[in-house]
Amino acid sequence: MTEVEFEWNESKLQALSNILPKWASGNIENPIELESVQLEAEIRWLTNRSDTVGVKQEFKRLLNTSFDPLMDYEEHQKVKEEISSRKNNFNWISDWYKIAEKLSISHIDKNTNTVTFRRLQILPNVLPILVIAHTAPQNVIIIYGKRQSLKEEIDLQTILRHSYSNIPDGSLQTVHFLSKNLLDLYSQLFSRQIAPEFKTKHFRCLPSLWLQYNVVGPILDKIEGDHQSKITVIPLDEATANWVKRKWTNYKYLTYLNEITGRVRGEVHNHPIFPWVCDFTSENSGFRQLNRTKYRLCKGDDQLREMYSREPSHHVPELLSDIGYMVYRARVESKEKLCRHVRRKWVPEEYPSTMSRMFQWTPDECIPEFYDDPSIFKSCHPDMSDLRYPEFVSSPEEFIIWHRKMLEDEEVSMNLHRWIDLVFGFNLSIEDSKNSLNLHLCFVEKNRRGLRTNGMVQLFNRPHPSRIPLNYNPKSDSYHLQMESFGYGMKVDLQEKTIEDVEESVDEDSHCQMFQKIKKVRRLRHKTYFSSMVSLMEMMAQIVLAPHLVGRFDDPNHIRRCIRLFAYRIPVNYRKLFDFLLNLNQDFPDCDEFAFFLSVRLNIPTTISNFSEEFSKCVSLHLLRKLDVIPPFSQRSQLLLIKEVESLKKSIRLCDHMELCVVAAFQQLLEDEEACIQAVHRLMPVITRSLSQSALEDLINPMIELIQCETSVKLLDRRFLMHVSICYGTHTFLDLFLPPIVEASASMNCDRSVVAKESIMWLAKRYGPVICAKFISSNLLRIMASCYEGFELVGFDQEPKSVFGVILQGDETCSRIESLLSEIVLTYSVTFITVQFLPFCVDLIEQFHKRPSVQLEPGLVSVFRIVELSIRSMSDHQLMNYLEEFIIQKVIYRVLTILLDVSFQFSSVRVRNIVICKVCQLLHSITQKIGTENSRIYASQPFKLIFSTFSEIYETNEELRINMRRRSPENTLFEVPLWMVEDVVDKFAKEWGVPFLSSFCDDPAFLIPFISNTVSSSPITSQMAHSPPSSFTAYSLGSMSSGNRLFSLSASSLVSSANSLGGLSLCDSGSLSAVWCARVSAAVCGVDNYRFDHLSLCNFTGHQERIRKLAAISNENSFVSASSDKTVKLWSIKPEQDEIGCQWTYPNHTRSVHDVTILADNSIASTDGVLHVWDPFRTTLLAQLEWDSKEGNGGNIMRIENVDRHILSAICSLHSTVKLFDSRVGGWTCELKVSPGPGLTRAITVRDNGNKMAVALSNGTLAILDARNGKINALAQTNSTHTVSVNWLSDSRLLVCDADECGVFLETNPRAHIVRKLQDPVSAAVLTDNSLVTLQTGSMLRVYRNSGELQIETKIRPDELPGTPTAVLPLPLNCSYLIGSSHGAIRLMC
Repeated sequence: MTEVEFEWNESKLQALSNILPKWASGNIENPIELESVQLEAEIRWLTNRSDTVGVKQEFKRLLNTSFDPLMDYEEHQKVKEEISSRKNNFNWISDWYKIAEKLSISHIDKNTNTVTFRRLQILPNVLPILVIAHTAPQNVIIIYGKRQSLKEEIDLQTILRHSYSNIPDGSLQTVHFLSKNLLDLYSQLFSRQIAPEFKTKHFRCLPSLWLQYNVVGPILDKIEGDHQSKITVIPLDEATANWVKRKWTNYKYLTYLNEITGRVRGEVHNHPIFPWVCDFTSENSGFRQLNRTKYRLCKGDDQLREMYSREPSHHVPELLSDIGYMVYRARVESKEKLCRHVRRKWVPEEYPSTMSRMFQWTPDECIPEFYDDPSIFKSCHPDMSDLRYPEFVSSPEEFIIWHRKMLEDEEVSMNLHRWIDLVFGFNLSIEDSKNSLNLHLCFVEKNRRGLRTNGMVQLFNRPHPSRIPLNYNPKSDSYHLQMESFGYGMKVDLQEKTIEDVEESVDEDSHCQMFQKIKKVRRLRHKTYFSSMVSLMEMMAQIVLAPHLVGRFDDPNHIRRCIRLFAYRIPVNYRKLFDFLLNLNQDFPDCDEFAFFLSVRLNIPTTISNFSEEFSKCVSLHLLRKLDVIPPFSQRSQLLLIKEVESLKKSIRLCDHMELCVVAAFQQLLEDEEACIQAVHRLMPVITRSLSQSALEDLINPMIELIQCETSVKLLDRRFLMHVSICYGTHTFLDLFLPPIVEASASMNCDRSVVAKESIMWLAKRYGPVICAKFISSNLLRIMASCYEGFELVGFDQEPKSVFGVILQGDETCSRIESLLSEIVLTYSVTFITVQFLPFCVDLIEQFHKRPSVQLEPGLVSVFRIVELSIRSMSDHQLMNYLEEFIIQKVIYRVLTILLDVSFQFSSVRVRNIVICKVCQLLHSITQKIGTENSRIYASQPFKLIFSTFSEIYETNEELRINMRRRSPENTLFEVPLWMVEDVVDKFAKEWGVPFLSSFCDDPAFLIPFISNTVSSSPITSQMAHSPPSSFTAYSLGSMSSGNRLFSLSASSLVSSANSLGGLSLCDSGSLSAVWCARVSAAVCGVDNYRFDHLSLCNFTGHQERIRKLAAISNENSFVSASSDKTVKLWSIKPEQDEIGCQWTYPNHTRSVHDVTILADNSIASTDGVLHVWDPFRTTLLAQLEWDSKEGNGGNIMRIENVDRHILSAICSLHSTVKLFDSRVGGWTCELKVSPGPGLTRAITVRDNGNKMAVALSNGTLAILDARNGKINALAQTNSTHTVSVNWLSDSRLLVCDADECGVFLETNPRAHIVRKLQDPVSAAVLTDNSLVTLQTGSMLRVYRNSGELQIETKIRPDELPGTPTAVLPLPLNCSYLIGSSHGAIRLMC
């Protein structure tokens, strides 16, 4: 059905107007249903509890008309008097109408039945509002489009509380981006003469860090009245003093601490935390230790230290987990929530039944409900008992009273400050928490995806004072001095000047004071705007100082105090700006110039400004499309989507350090059913070229889920998959992305299956035979079984009626997988069948024999299809070699013994009958292939088993009638149905004749009743009865002659069969050599990679001089070589050829090439003293750079090394610095000083995307630094002054190779020392995932595990490789090695 496009117009507004009165009366639940669109709304009533004065003030800010640069002072005074005269006339509905007019919002007034329609305008930084409406004189209804989900709406205060993760130290770009958001918001509102006083509570933050302001939020708060808890208004130091002086109870103080850290009751991951204070064993004792967390008490110190030894190093994962919270509240939470968070299976007995058991079981802290809510004990589940309280209390209410009393006990009061130090205090800091075994995961968690909205919040930076004892003597001043030394309860004498104070502090004596009077007049004219500008700067200050606000937001005095105390933590540009907040007497810019003034004063980088401008378009389009005023999948929505995707594409190119924003926006599109396919298809190329590795990892799971979606046919196209494989690398692609692509080939969606089939075959040819065997064909074999889950037959009748007429619904799907396997065999070799397909079948049958299961039953049918494919694909000679031992004995006979023995359980008799039918069909196909005489010689055993079973089950009486034999109870033969016996005997009697068939029967007379009079004694040719319908004709063997000669198809039939669904009919050894076939066999059999058999797979000819470096693309089917002959050549590995020429030669080098490497986007960087970056597939030069030294002596670039996906590090022979090249910029981005002393760079290595960089200098110094910020972490002195290479082996171990000395393993932690020395000097070394490959003196090839254990030690002989080996490159996926020599020869060896 075609969807009628929804258009937001006057008629829809009128329809909404008719719905509102009923909704406002409470008869319609939120959201409002308007045709196919859902609208969210909220209503406020102006009552006696409302802050009327505050409402008027907020209306004044929104309806401000005071700014006019051309208005002189007298005119301004007249306007001011007019406003004052109308001050007491509060026109509620009229003011709302003016606000709607300013913001281009539609307005409905049911009091006067007026409806005003306005076209929706989206302001990027303003929360969109669709309609402002009134159904009564004293109410207002704000109607939004459908808002984002809760995970897409994050309170800004929550973001700032967890700034240690959301705005980490050094993330100045994030601060700039948020500041630019605020400046843009100010400009958007100023253009509409709106000057609000900005507060953090009225901002929400999208997952992309984009800020949105609720313009009407301040008014709605004033209408509702000040319901904010008075407790949170009190400053932290005052609250602490109140508790210390016993003005507050323990319960009240803990409630306060939880509130200011943002913990909210009902939030699973952010619920308030209270301490367990006793173990419930006795009424007046059993207090727990409060100087340790409950987690530490439960787990023990040893386990916490063991957890700290892991990565990331931490002691405590969380103090209140979602599991613990749900178990505590198990009696009042729904089963659905409990099964979602605790365990999927509902077992009420597993939940603690008593409070003492709860305390012993949980490693989490307590919740406040156990101190104030007796209803938590009463179970709402019929099958779960109530939570039992201790015996010394008689009711839940009495338990709450007793438990609260225990919380206020003097024992708890005098030790509670220690628990506060652990949960809210200084023991949360990184350094202090290590000593108290209290380092939390949230503070050290690396590569967190998305914004943090829960976790620990540190309020105190110094030890919390203890409570005043009950016997405290007020005359003694020692405790007061202790409080003041900690800084709690001290009065602050510095009173901040308010705007009014500034206006009154002006005299009229001097010229300076006259100037101050002029400024006063100016501020009087623009007082509302001036306060708005000040609040905007206070917002920026709260973003910069978020870690030090300790949960106290929107307090001007507290903000200014933090600016003074933590000025050293504020970036210089922001520090100068915040001087205006500390001294409001300074000359402020005019309000129309304020945004520009701040932008210049903060010196926000152009890259951030450009990105913010482009990203705002993307956000606006997304908001408009998701408001639900435009229905999804409509033509208009699709047009907006295209514009949104194009805007995001431009933003990705400009994102630079703001990857979090574009990744979050892209994830939103991936989760959008309407947008996901287009977004991925259009954005993947630019994502591949622009984003970092960590950003790409955030997208893996959403991408895989999208590929698994049945409608995502486009994402299975090979052009898209090529971008994915380049983007994530071959290892990740094969491990994570390939399995769902293989699963798609078995999809019931024909289009999806066909596209997946084409792409899989393209991948098989792209990656080569070894990778194909290890990852592609192996997954195809496994997925075949999924085609037969359920064993559904074609047609309505699901009971098999004919042995050779059983056709399963999965046959068609399975045929596509068969065609893939057939094409792989045709492309490469029958070796795939002999070393992989048939052994797979045997292994699966053996698994079923050892442990029959429902999951393995479909695999038996897939085995028959694989065997049928194999006998069609092998030559006569190959088939005869594997026929009797593998196909007959290990497959058919083995399966028959299982099927005909009732001791092997099947899910149903129907399934067993279907499998028997399928094995009989396979047996018939084999006999048709090999002929009658060969069947008698090689396949007699299964026939004898079949007919002997038939004769044991049935007998013939004197009247030639068939009856069931009487069998002993010990007999375990399956009672094969009579119709099945008749079909089998009739089929083979027609094929072979009765005399031949009787040779397999112990009692030939048994066959007489089954033989019809029409059966001839000679074999006849017939069409197979079990042939599939016309769509499966490729699997039909057709008319076949009988005899003892193997049937062979002509060459013409080979081509036609290969192009058909069923695959090929015959394949010889294929195009692979015997050596390649051996590698495939070794890969399939899982032979250890740590071996070298001196076998040459390919020769690469073209270089004339020494090979200096080899580097391979991640898929290992192409590589580049750098040589002293001034060339860099690109090669492709072609298994079908023994000798291969280069694919392309880079011609622009003028000197001997020193080094070459491949970037993540497959562009190539090489150096002959000058850095060349070029694209080998488009044969274009991307960049050519010299060192460009400031001293005028550039020197030669000798070594280059990848830092991450886009950044390259380079060192020069005449300098002691490292330069970084960014492929996205196309030039040098920075230069790092690696040592304060003398010494020239000689070698470089990088680990963990630049987290660790090691540089060897000519004076023997080894510098270890962080490439991200240039910080030198360590300097070590070695004896190596002619270092040729350095390689990271682990986080703290290096291999240092010297031209004259033996290579050494160097441990850098805690201090540099030699762990082990190698036997010879190392000329080349390459590190893979789990091994180190070296070339050493005397043409020795040695391979070490990462632990240093020697695995391979062998010598490369001259007859294997002419010249001396000079370069080596392991290809771990192909289990082989590329080795280059001094004569320019390159060999692929294994």
